[in-house]
This record gives sequence, structure tokens and C-alpha cells, in this order.
Amino acid sequence: MNAPLKNITPQQKQAPRQRAKELTRKALLKSALNLYSEYGAQGVSMNKVAKGAGIAQPSFYNHYPNLEALMEELRLQLKKNYMGPISIAVLSMLKDYDILTPQQFKQQNRHCLELIFQATFQDIRLFQHIMQDRPRFDSPAQGFGQLLIELQNEWSEVIIQGLELSGRTFNLSYVYLCLDSASAQIHELILGCHEKRYSQEQAITILSKNLTALFVDLFSNPQ
Repeated sequence: MNAPLKNITPQQKQAPRQRAKELTRKALLKSALNLYSEYGAQGVSMNKVAKGAGIAQPSFYNHYPNLEALMEELRLQLKKNYMGPISIAVLSMLKDYDILTPQQFKQQNRHCLELIFQATFQDIRLFQHIMQDRPRFDSPAQGFGQLLIELQNEWSEVIIQGLELSGRTFNLSYVYLCLDSASAQIHELILGCHEKRYSQEQAITILSKNLTALFVDLFSNPQ
């Protein structure tokens, strides 16, 4: 006798379709990221994104209402992937400032910088286009240009949280001043490494020295 057929629930029927849909969404996100990394914001279109994911353009609407919705999800994903491990390392370093020796603090600061360089050089072209698209003066941000501002705001929150956890009062303007100075140095030296003017080791070494001094000054003279 043939074995009786098992009852298949609607949820079980839906599962393969849902997995296929999730895989297509991931393919669309990857396609958009590849296009942005290669050509910048001007090179990303719905048709190109769909083609890169292996689907027809009309099928795009089965996954996203428009290109802007996909790009917003991708922006949030990039922000999470970049900030996650780095923010934990920075917060731990600042929180433990008073119990770390100067050498330990310097080592942790260097570790944070190594994480930043590692994350950036996973796709240096992406970083270049984000830098190019950031808003300047009254011009609006293009592509993921706003991402740099958002990341900088999150760095401010992390540093402020570290100062608060260490029991310090602080001048908010001075925190922003230190952060802007640190960000400018990091961005310029990343680009310098990419242009092969010096090595990552040299860049991280000088940044570690400069930023250690910056943080020591911030924590020693929070006002």
C-alpha cells in the first residue's frame, strides 16, 4: 500500500515561497550595493538593480514599492554593519578609561582604529562614493552621502555615553570639536592609504598617537 499523504499546512506551503522571496530581496540589496560601489548614486536604477539580481524590472515591485525604499533598507543595513562591532569596542574603551593603564588605553584605541580600517577597506570604492556624495554647504546629499553625518552623530552618542558612564560632566561643543577632528583625520588617512601614499600600519600608528592624546585631553579636561 502507498503511504498516506501527510497533511500539509498553508504555512508549510508558504515557507519555500517566503525563503525564495527573502533570497531575491538579498540579491536586490547586493545588486544595488555593487552598482553604487562601482558607479555611485548616478549608476543605480531600478532596471539595473533588477537585472543584477536576475529578475525582470516589473518583478521588482513584488519586493519593494520603489527604488528609494530599497536604498533606505540598504543604508540602514550598512549603518548597522559598520557601527555594531566598532561602537561596542569604543564604548568599552571609554567606559573603562579610569581603570586602564595608558598603554592599555592606547592598545584599545588602536584596536578600534583597526576595526574602522578593516570595515572601510572591505569595499573602499563604497567609501569613496559616500565621501563624494556627502552634502557640502547647501547642496543636498546624494546616494548614501547622509550616512557619514548619521555615523558621526552616532559616534557622538557613543562618546557621550562613555563620558557619562565614567561619571564625568562635559561640554557638548568640545565633544563635537574632538569628534570632528578625529573624523577628519581618519577619513583623510584612509584615502591616503588607498592612494598608496603610505601603508595602513603607518596611518593607524599616527592616528593612534593623535587620537589617544585627543581622548586623554577630553577625559582630563571635559569642560
